Amino acid sequence: MKPSSILHLLILCLCLFILADIAVLPAAASYYKEPAATTYYVSSSLGSDSFGGTEDKPFATIAKVNGLNLQPGDRVLFKCGDIWQAEQLVLSKSGTSSAPIIFGSYPAGCVNKPVFSGSKPITGWVLHSGNIYRADLPSGNFPLGINQLFRNGERLTMGRWPNLDNGASGYTFVDNHTAGSSQITDNQLPAVNWNGAIVHIKNIRWSMLDRQVTGTSGTKLTLNEGLSCLISSWGSCAGWGYFINNHLNTLDRDGEWYYDTASNRVYLYSDYGAPTDIEGSVVLEEAESVRHGGIMLSDGSATSFVIIDNIEIKNWFNHGIGTPGGMNAGIYHDITVRNVTIKDVDAIGVNLSSWLQNPPDGVRGLRGGYHMAFVDNVIDGANHFGITGYFAESTFEGNTIRNIALIENLNKSGMGCGIITGECTENGDGFRIRSHMVSNSGYGNTLKHNRFEKIGYNGVDVFGPDNTLQNNFITLACYSKADCGAVRVFGEDSLSETDVYDIHIVDNIIVDIPGNVDGCESSRAPFGMGLYIDNYSRDVEVRGNTVISTTVTGILYQRSTGQIVDNTVFNASYLDAFSGHISLGGSQTNVSMTGNVMYALGDHAWTLYVNYPSGNISTSDNNYFFHPYVDKHIAYSGSWTRTTFAGWQSLSGKDAHSKTNWFTQPVGQESLGRVFYNASQSIAMFDLGSRQYLDLDQNPVVGRIILAPY
Repeated sequence: MKPSSILHLLILCLCLFILADIAVLPAAASYYKEPAATTYYVSSSLGSDSFGGTEDKPFATIAKVNGLNLQPGDRVLFKCGDIWQAEQLVLSKSGTSSAPIIFGSYPAGCVNKPVFSGSKPITGWVLHSGNIYRADLPSGNFPLGINQLFRNGERLTMGRWPNLDNGASGYTFVDNHTAGSSQITDNQLPAVNWNGAIVHIKNIRWSMLDRQVTGTSGTKLTLNEGLSCLISSWGSCAGWGYFINNHLNTLDRDGEWYYDTASNRVYLYSDYGAPTDIEGSVVLEEAESVRHGGIMLSDGSATSFVIIDNIEIKNWFNHGIGTPGGMNAGIYHDITVRNVTIKDVDAIGVNLSSWLQNPPDGVRGLRGGYHMAFVDNVIDGANHFGITGYFAESTFEGNTIRNIALIENLNKSGMGCGIITGECTENGDGFRIRSHMVSNSGYGNTLKHNRFEKIGYNGVDVFGPDNTLQNNFITLACYSKADCGAVRVFGEDSLSETDVYDIHIVDNIIVDIPGNVDGCESSRAPFGMGLYIDNYSRDVEVRGNTVISTTVTGILYQRSTGQIVDNTVFNASYLDAFSGHISLGGSQTNVSMTGNVMYALGDHAWTLYVNYPSGNISTSDNNYFFHPYVDKHIAYSGSWTRTTFAGWQSLSGKDAHSKTNWFTQPVGQESLGRVFYNASQSIAMFDLGSRQYLDLDQNPVVGRIILAPY
């Protein structure tokens, strides 16, 4: 018999054996089927926990849902238009990759999402004095009081001194202080007892500290802990700005409020008589199982393969979505959050940060989940961060993050720095990628097609390796603080040892980064950047981005390396700071730079600044260096020596095929240059009317232009 025939016979015999084996064990085959999935319905308006959870007999409470023994493939659907107040959804069960557990809404396609609200009504208002009314909070509904107040669904401003319209953007200024001291003097301070109030003080352009007043003597305040502010070095806070809230004496405008913890009583200034339709964010007990907001992704177990879809989370005293601070199991993973709205939470929109004490892999440390997907969500009005955590290999796409850490929204907790900290740098970020150990946190994430609008500090802050930001739109980052950017990448230690490397920032659009210095000592100028690559960040690719109107540099590399390719930077450093559209600082910085457009308009703006011309740039060519108002628009060395484009070519030996401006304009004349961008996912058309333009290569452009997305 030929060898092929032997093989054929063996396969035939094996198949017959397997078929016979299955034929005699039918029960075993059916045993391995996953159980049939169940759909549970929940309605606060129509349901009862004594019902069976069917569509016609839905459950009523989230507590009932938390007690269900959910299995892979099960669905829990909340009725659209219904609201659950101060009930936290805790996710402690797991699905599978083929049968995830789904938390969603019904009926299908509804736009009025079911609402998980962290606030409850406050009634029983009586006149206190003048226009101030008060209400006692029932301890059953408000066990630990409130930390936010709402009227007709709109968040109210906590009472503050001075008011936001005082002419200094709501800040007053320290007149006398000794570095490290807990006492500050302000000659403008109203002569009342401020004990118990919270002082929020700028101590650096990028930091705001919180302190509690423990003593008052005339215009001098004693704080619970000392502080220092940055002048030329850490020193006196004289000249730095602050404001006060969390005190009855701040109430002098309609809608301002104060909560007295000692009496469990809330006060509200009202120009329209006794308040109505008032709700307060319920502060819950500080136990790990409940303190993290509207939805908690895990209850001490490695919850996985769960989908959260089409739900609104609002008014929570802490986070919108969070996780336990400590866990003894593995980390949660394969969680999808889509079409979720998170609005007006006092802390963080999504906080993915857990300490693993005894994980299965034996590696203790901070992690924030992996294989997470956040798609088409809205986070609006969080006071500490938009999204932050130690997540890895996760995707964030199509989300809108806006109004993060705005000064007018800050309550007692401010930006979340606490009242005993010495520095508060990153609070106010729209999106922060953290890394505790690069082997299991902060790496491999993708941010795509997201919108960031009005962000207190950095739009996106990156502290881990191998992350990609592509096709995002960022505007009005650095809205409350300064020395920050639309995107900041921040490494550590050295270029060889840094945990921040292989970052890709591609085809993003960045518009108007103010770098707010309200409350800062008077010599501090607005300081907002587009792309801020800093402190030993290695191999950072910046490609195809558009950066428009920043108060200082458009793209900065400082002690960092990478590639700067095909970017457009228009009207950077548009105020009084001397800075470059592209700036390279520090002896360790080394980049290649090709195909970029640098179009300057400000008198103090340079197209390019290079600290070390012989070492900061490995290659540079085919760039456009345009400044129609200034001839010497390239600067170099620590002394900011300025030169013409031709001088730069001679000095550096680079940019042989690059171009400079072929026209000039008188200083003060309106710019003839225009920039168009398309921050949508569709093709956009711009009508130029009857005006005729030339592109930077002097080719005529008339009629209309069509731009692809980003």
